[in-house]
Amino acid sequence: MFKPPRSAGGTLAASCFAIMLAQIANVIPAPINGEIQTSLHATGVGLAWVTSAFLLPTAILELSFGVLGDLLGRRRVMLAGTALLAAGSLVAGSAHTVQLLWAGQAISGIGAGALIPTSLAIAVASARDDHERSRGVALWTLSMSIGTVLGVIISGAVSENASWHLSFYAIVPLAVLSLLATALLAAESRQPEGRSLDWAGQSTIAIGMFCLLYGIVQGAGSSWSTSVIILLAIGVAGLVAFVVIESRAPAPMLNLAVFRIPAFSAAALAAVIGMFSFLGSVYVLSIRIGALQHKTGIAAAAFFIVLQGVPCVLGPALPKAMRRFGARRLVTGGLVLLAMGEFWLAATPVATSSLGAHVGPLLLEGVGFLFVVSAMTSAAISAVPLSATGMASAAISTARDFGMCIGPTIVSAVALGAAGSDLPHRLAGLAPDTTAAAGHAAAAGGPFAVLSIPAAAPAALRALSHGYSLGLIICACAALAAALTTALWLRESTDRQAAPAPVTAPA
Repeated sequence: MFKPPRSAGGTLAASCFAIMLAQIANVIPAPINGEIQTSLHATGVGLAWVTSAFLLPTAILELSFGVLGDLLGRRRVMLAGTALLAAGSLVAGSAHTVQLLWAGQAISGIGAGALIPTSLAIAVASARDDHERSRGVALWTLSMSIGTVLGVIISGAVSENASWHLSFYAIVPLAVLSLLATALLAAESRQPEGRSLDWAGQSTIAIGMFCLLYGIVQGAGSSWSTSVIILLAIGVAGLVAFVVIESRAPAPMLNLAVFRIPAFSAAALAAVIGMFSFLGSVYVLSIRIGALQHKTGIAAAAFFIVLQGVPCVLGPALPKAMRRFGARRLVTGGLVLLAMGEFWLAATPVATSSLGAHVGPLLLEGVGFLFVVSAMTSAAISAVPLSATGMASAAISTARDFGMCIGPTIVSAVALGAAGSDLPHRLAGLAPDTTAAAGHAAAAGGPFAVLSIPAAAPAALRALSHGYSLGLIICACAALAAALTTALWLRESTDRQAAPAPVTAPA
């Protein structure tokens, strides 16, 4: 009877395929945002939710899936997550309303929430020493970047030659291949010691993160109404309750003692701020080339290929760079590169639509992202004892995806708010009937709606360009703030930290 190989190399290959799949699903909307907006008549806020609907459940559920992976086996959780991601892609592909597209993205996001922490944990668990562990993290990060490149190519090519619906359907055969790779190649691993289904902790963090993130998304996207303020208050209360419960639980899902390790805390903070910056700028890029410059298909995908594809040539050198320069220098330098690229992109007029004019800032951002994610993840995992790698993988993934979730939302809200405030000044001097029509359109659908009025479209384009440039400046400032954090507090040691102090329940 045939028994498939279960080597460390096969396990790493399956984990890299899984994170690649999750990233492909994540970026599928990026090159086709303009087509989605036109096809489904989505507002700027509705378009932002296409991305947030995926990232929200991902960020919320990663800690819980990390526990399930440690208890039930990471291979099993990866298989279940892959199946969910495929199901969500089928729903998204069939969407003829923006609400159904959100639902499909949410289901896919749940699947990604299972894939991201377990694929990282299983890759780290298969390593025999710190050298192999750093190499595994670097290859895992490189696979994430490759997934971005493949995702935009698939999305752009399929939408250009068929429809944007088929771009989501294209994920399904890739998910089947990932299922086969995990089933045939991945060795099962788990670390159930000190782990249990902490229902109180899982409930409070799920409620807290959902209400907080949903409140931020909804408030930033529309208005800070009383209901949104209540949601935010419930979110904060839920997270406070989670901290209290975890500090008393005999087997916490997140041992809070790891945050007393400076390297882990600095890496987690850099993950939130740095990924807020990166994904916020990627969202602005997708709006610039899609909704504002009306590039479709491969023409739009080419920008993302430069952003993530060209830096991939540095992938094989990442493990050596981490050993030579250390995580602190790579993370700090990567964040500085990210900020430089975002300032440069903000200064590039939206009327400048050629790829050549964008190569410089996109390369800076892409190399910065590769350095940050790889070194940051390696620093966080290496800072904790081997027995806590599953929990650390889930925690750093949660921090990273929390930043990714709020990035597009907050940047979109700032950009649309600034564009809305700037629009009346841009409309000054136009014919009264044009100004009135533009005002009615803006009141109903925001600045994007004014683009449909030919006489007012140039004014709306300049207002939107101003708003999204401001969003990029905020992203760049956030990256510099994260760089300062890592430069001051991210310290490394050649030896692993002692195990976090056990947390015991009170008498």
